[in-house]
Amino acid sequence: MKLSLRLKFAFFTIFILLLLTAAASLISTIELQKYYRQRITEQLESKLEEILYLLNYTSLGFDSNGNLDYVQLVRYAEILGARLTLVDSAGTVIFDSKVKQDSLIYVENHLDRPEFRQAQQQGIGSHQRTSATVNVPFQYVAVRVPQFSVKKNFKQTAFARLALPVEEVQYVLRQVRWKIFAGGGIALIFMTFLSYYISKKLTYPLSRLAQVAESVKNGSLEAYFERTSSDEVGDLADLLNGMLSKLRQDLVKFRKLEKVRTQFLGNVSHELRTPIFTVQGYLETLLQNPNIDKITLKNFLAKAFFQTVRLNNLLKDLIDISRIESGEMKLNYSYFDVAKWLQKLTAELLPKAQENNLHFKLFADSDSQMKVYGDQEKLSQVIINLVENAIKYNKPGGSVELGFIRKNDLVTIYISDTGMGIEKEHIPRIFERFYRVDKERSRAVGGTGLGLAIVKHIIQAHNSSVIVESSLGEGSKFSFDLKAKSS
Repeated sequence: MKLSLRLKFAFFTIFILLLLTAAASLISTIELQKYYRQRITEQLESKLEEILYLLNYTSLGFDSNGNLDYVQLVRYAEILGARLTLVDSAGTVIFDSKVKQDSLIYVENHLDRPEFRQAQQQGIGSHQRTSATVNVPFQYVAVRVPQFSVKKNFKQTAFARLALPVEEVQYVLRQVRWKIFAGGGIALIFMTFLSYYISKKLTYPLSRLAQVAESVKNGSLEAYFERTSSDEVGDLADLLNGMLSKLRQDLVKFRKLEKVRTQFLGNVSHELRTPIFTVQGYLETLLQNPNIDKITLKNFLAKAFFQTVRLNNLLKDLIDISRIESGEMKLNYSYFDVAKWLQKLTAELLPKAQENNLHFKLFADSDSQMKVYGDQEKLSQVIINLVENAIKYNKPGGSVELGFIRKNDLVTIYISDTGMGIEKEHIPRIFERFYRVDKERSRAVGGTGLGLAIVKHIIQAHNSSVIVESSLGEGSKFSFDLKAKSS
């Protein structure tokens, strides 16, 4: 059976109360017994002093027959409400207010009684037990009688003892014990209701939180954890609301990513399908026409080869962007000479520009010895992508310029062209995957639609961004900043 937190708290409170009640009863009984025993002992010690005085300094003594005045001593003991016993040095009882004088010969020797042994050693002794003579529980106090002060008639009296019945004390203790238990029972009933009320009040906010959490579990992300108190439970509600808010944001991002992923898969399928179907068409034509002339054959093979190159580039770009977005592609940062780096890239890209009848030049800042911080290999991929785009989408006889300029602690690297330019409405989207301003021209020149997306990710990894400036019919300029090494 699963117990709720409310019942656990109530049961725990009741258990603690029972434990405290039992402990209070036990401690109270022990302390009361100790207190009454001490008071009775003190009272009996005081009365014994009076007995000794009577035995030594009054006319109380033996009668004409030589017997101790039994009646006077019995009356005095009755007035005290106690039992008086006189014992000689041998332990023989010579007087007992509860035993007739002629029956004393049957009373056993008292010298081995604990109170007498203690009185013999210390002058006074006490003990509580049930009397073997009268079968009643007594508190005994015995004193040793000083022999030098005892009158001649009382020489045989060595010990005097008073005993007080403790039945009344035990009755009082029983009454106190029952009163404690009765009070504890009333308190228990009261505390049962009180603890249930308090536990209900304490656990209600938690129950509400659990209900809301259950609704969230079932998919209700619009739920809200109400703060009903200013304590830890209220703090927990705020924390859960914060977590739920983050979960909503994450869900929005997830749905957006899922949408992007779906679009991406669709775009990839479309981009792959085109070159594959094109190559398949060329090959089917060649297979169905074995006697095709050499010029047509060469033309078909050239077109098929172009499509396979395009397919290879597409797969390469897909792998690159996948590695970048998954974090698998690690960047190796270092300082390197920007002028030498761009000169090398210019030499590599110049033949392609010349093939397209374009003028390609490098503009170097006056401070040509500067160094920049970044991953040289990945940044080379950025430059190649941007320059190749400037070549592909340029005008015949146009120009492409690659350059760098020092700006305080930064170096701005730019690629400008005299191409067709980009319309303003397209500029915010050109870095999206598979987004093309001119789809037909892009495919014709072998574009994969992923180059600028790769450029954006690499530059962002360098804590920078790509700035695009373009005018339709006049050309475009792409630039980004890198950290420069201080002189």
